[in-house]
Amino acid sequence: MNRLTPTAVTDTKMADNETEANSISGERSAAKLEKLLTVAAELMAVQGYDQTSVRDVARETGFSLAGMYYYFQSKEDLLYQIQYRTFDSLLQEQEGISRGEGSAEERLRLFVQNHLSFYTTHFNEMKVCTFELHSLKDERYTTIESLRRKNFKIAMEIVREIVEGSGRPDDGGEVVRHYTLFIFGMLNWIFMWFDPERDAPLEKLSDELVQLALHGLRDGSSRGA
Repeated sequence: MNRLTPTAVTDTKMADNETEANSISGERSAAKLEKLLTVAAELMAVQGYDQTSVRDVARETGFSLAGMYYYFQSKEDLLYQIQYRTFDSLLQEQEGISRGEGSAEERLRLFVQNHLSFYTTHFNEMKVCTFELHSLKDERYTTIESLRRKNFKIAMEIVREIVEGSGRPDDGGEVVRHYTLFIFGMLNWIFMWFDPERDAPLEKLSDELVQLALHGLRDGSSRGA
């Protein structure tokens, strides 16, 4: 029967303590990064990217400038991290919807509802993403643009399924592309007018948007009347 020596027991306890300490340290770092990105997004949403300095973020978070640079390389990298975290989270949710069961119309309704819900819970981040994409350069821009295109393609495939099922001509794919752009135009401008007290619940709002996308201002049954 193998027995642990006192030294081995001590080493094991030290390893366990180190693992626990690393875990706690990692959780604290993640919490600090979360606070940093949230505050930075709020400042950029209100003031704009160009008008927001790293010192502004430091002052609002209470972090030292030196401590903040542990989490990002530059102000542009800070903007990149805000956009990457936001679009990556949204994309994962929308990919789950696209792989789900149900008709194309049902999946479009879920896609729209999830997009609206994500907007209202990540209001500042999505506003920054909408207005500040072109503040990113080179590889950072390419990476974020790729995430945006993946999200667009998910919606476009759902729209394509609906258009093809209706028997309408697609004009080489341009109709599907335009319809998808129209939908995103409605979705991405929500921060300009959405009032939770007046416009909620989101389920009703998403149903209205999908109804408009599917049937236009007049119900499909009365078309041509």
